[in-house]
Amino acid sequence: MVISTRKAIWGYDATMTGIGMKFDYITIHETGHEWFGNSITSKDIADMWIHEGFTTYSESVFVECRFGYDEAMKYINGQRNSVSNDKPVIGIFGVNKHGSGDMYYKGALMLNTLRHIINDDAKWWAMILKYSETFRKKIIDTETVVEFFNKESGMNLTPVFNQYLRYKDIPVLELRMCKGLLCSRWKTDVKDFAMPVDVMVDGKQIRLYPTTTGWEEKFLKDVDSTDDVEVMTKKFFIKVEKT
Repeated sequence: MVISTRKAIWGYDATMTGIGMKFDYITIHETGHEWFGNSITSKDIADMWIHEGFTTYSESVFVECRFGYDEAMKYINGQRNSVSNDKPVIGIFGVNKHGSGDMYYKGALMLNTLRHIINDDAKWWAMILKYSETFRKKIIDTETVVEFFNKESGMNLTPVFNQYLRYKDIPVLELRMCKGLLCSRWKTDVKDFAMPVDVMVDGKQIRLYPTTTGWEEKFLKDVDSTDDVEVMTKKFFIKVEKT
């Protein structure tokens, strides 16, 4: 018989979540496993992010349902500092080897990023529900997940999944001024990576469409410096480099 000596704690450490100790996170997390892990199961432990990424994301879904969108964004972004980016989230197949422990928080932050790439909450929540229903009591792999979200979103999300899951580093958005134009591009391991990203300029949200194949040029009124541009990093789990 094993007796745990871990002290029961109401919620996460408040400094991590950004919303304080408003609920018992472990109850929500383990309940989430009734859908992601107990119902939808990965074929190989190397794909364990399918269990833990979605289940960790379910915590922020609970926060949004209970406390609203802004609190959910504070909660999920409170997990950013716990991502180590030490090795790929997907492990080695066929040898009982899971990937990085980042499968929890990085997996959840990737899903939050996908939500904002799609940029249609009605569509996003319908997709999450359909995902849980389509693969209920089934054994799947990463390719199955990617194929589902590509089909349901009508977008090619494969490069996004690959960068977050198969490489240790997250996308880096490079911004610079080019003869009065805002220039943007992605720096990633995945070739031909493309992902939209939202920025704020003078109180207005604007969507950019950078790629890795060259600088995207965009004229934005009243933008004289990259300091005039605020990247919405609460919606997209990325790094930003401004020059």
